[in-house]
Amino acid sequence: MSKSKPAYLERIDEMEFVDVIRLKGVIDREMIPQIEERIQLNRRAGSTIDKNVLIDYALVEDVDSATVAFHLVRLKEYEARGFKVGFVNPSAKLRVLLDMFKQDDAFRVFTCEADALRELNRPSSQS
Repeated sequence: MSKSKPAYLERIDEMEFVDVIRLKGVIDREMIPQIEERIQLNRRAGSTIDKNVLIDYALVEDVDSATVAFHLVRLKEYEARGFKVGFVNPSAKLRVLLDMFKQDDAFRVFTCEADALRELNRPSSQS
């Protein structure tokens, strides 16, 4: 992955079978080009989808529908390769947006990180 950390990323905790991506700040439509650039940089550097992923929203101040839609499209790549995607610590607004996009079943929202890690930090069908 690229070494410079984008403004929306607190950190990534890498575990054996899951990466916990800890987001922060305001994640809105103005962040989409930065997020896309990060994805492309990572791909050019050889990064591949090879684990489950848990997105932690504990430090996110706000999200908008455009960014949620963008993330959901990108996260479908994990699902298509047999990996699981989960969310933890979503705001009430994010839960409403997930429901609006009818994605609350495709990407599981966990009540706590411990439950998420129990489920996601184990081999997927592709590991």
